[in-house]
Amino acid sequence: MSNPLPSVPSSGTAAELENKSNRVAQSEETEEADYSVIEAALQPERVLQLGILGLTTHLAYEKYYKMDIEHMDIMNMALIALVSIGVGAYSSFKASRGNIALLPDFNVVYLIFLPTMLSLLFEQRHAAANIALILNYMQISPFYGLPMQMIFIAFHAMDLSVEEKYTYLAAVPINYAISSVLSRISQLKSLDNVDCNIFSILLTNVLYLNESTSLPFRVLKKTLTAFILVVSINYLISMLLRPMSNSIAKSMILFGVFLCGFPYAVKRLLVIDGLDPLVWLINYIANSKLRQTILLIWLCSLIILIPNVLIFKSSFTLNTSRKVWHFLILLLISQPFQMDSEFVKISLAGTIVLFLCVEYLRYLKLEPFGEFLDSRLRSFADYRDEKGPLIISYIYLIIGIATPLLIDDSPFGLISLGVGDSLASIIGGKWGKTGWPGTGKTMEGTAAFFIGTSIMSLIFKQYLGYFKEISISSLIFVCALSGILEGNSVMNDNILIPAFMLIAERILS
Repeated sequence: MSNPLPSVPSSGTAAELENKSNRVAQSEETEEADYSVIEAALQPERVLQLGILGLTTHLAYEKYYKMDIEHMDIMNMALIALVSIGVGAYSSFKASRGNIALLPDFNVVYLIFLPTMLSLLFEQRHAAANIALILNYMQISPFYGLPMQMIFIAFHAMDLSVEEKYTYLAAVPINYAISSVLSRISQLKSLDNVDCNIFSILLTNVLYLNESTSLPFRVLKKTLTAFILVVSINYLISMLLRPMSNSIAKSMILFGVFLCGFPYAVKRLLVIDGLDPLVWLINYIANSKLRQTILLIWLCSLIILIPNVLIFKSSFTLNTSRKVWHFLILLLISQPFQMDSEFVKISLAGTIVLFLCVEYLRYLKLEPFGEFLDSRLRSFADYRDEKGPLIISYIYLIIGIATPLLIDDSPFGLISLGVGDSLASIIGGKWGKTGWPGTGKTMEGTAAFFIGTSIMSLIFKQYLGYFKEISISSLIFVCALSGILEGNSVMNDNILIPAFMLIAERILS
């Protein structure tokens, strides 16, 4: 006869686990039942952010809304997008009996604010398309979402020609495809849903919507197109090479295709004055002593500084060694931009694509340089870079610095990242005592941001010829708002703060 006693503990353990599971489920249900959207929105850091964005929107309203119907329509479209996302999310939240995961991330306010304001201030023609693309954020089937965005565009582009309407309608699937690819590559870890949608809107504008004929923009558009084309070809080749067991040989093949294919694609796509792009670039630099001097200074600085930073990196904290690059870019770009802005903008456009090429080789660890690049870049990675497969900090940095310069010749990217963000991070990390609620950042860091950016902005205005259209008081006001926003936002500073400062500068000019 078997002894029944051993079965008692087992049965008791199962009952305990079941009871524990029930308690956890009840706790989660209670938490969801007690969740209040209003209380969540009224958290101090969110109130401050909403207050700053609301004040900026009010200033834009006062300046533009009463001027003409075009600006009025843009603001109305943004309001419709905000209400659509809010109502859709709240309906899903209620239908799911309070599933908090279905509520939008707070940073969706920036997804609405940034494209709307940049369209309002710099490119009104594309406003209807850009605001419609914001709706891609909504977590609904593309069979419903894409037609909804197209209807939004068609309704708000009634005065346009048929050809222009089709152009804007085609932006919807292009944006969706880019967003889907970014989501897949980043695994929604390196980039979250808001990041993917912000970058998909940016890329849709650069690659498709914007038709600027300026030389820096042409260089950016064509080289970026060449990069995407060759990466796509390599993806197809990698699918064909899956049965291959030798991973090193496979890696070398992909590297060879990229190494040969990218320059060839650039050569075919980018023709300047009827010349091969490399020949044109050599002539462009050779015909100007100033460009040769700027290039020589850049090369000497990098040759001297890069090895020294790598050698003495162990003497600095990770944060300090990362911010060295911020200061370096500030020094290398601010004065040369005043001397030859076109050359600097072309260089920045090329550097953006160059950094993407580096990240592509590192991401796939393609032989013979992939592993080396990964080890070097990982040594400067922070917690955000460790969340997913992409190292995005250095790409964010160059985009944040280049965007204000490329859009409006504004140095606020240099000032905010080269001085403000660096001082806030270093001083806040070492001496910060009083924290902002909900972010982990400190008020001492915010004070350092404000003082540093204010002083540097005044230097740029008084001695370097920048900020001719904005008063000193307005310049300091922009720095104050940006410092508070930087201290309370958890969105990546390298993208948010330069864009916000550019927007505030234009509104207050």
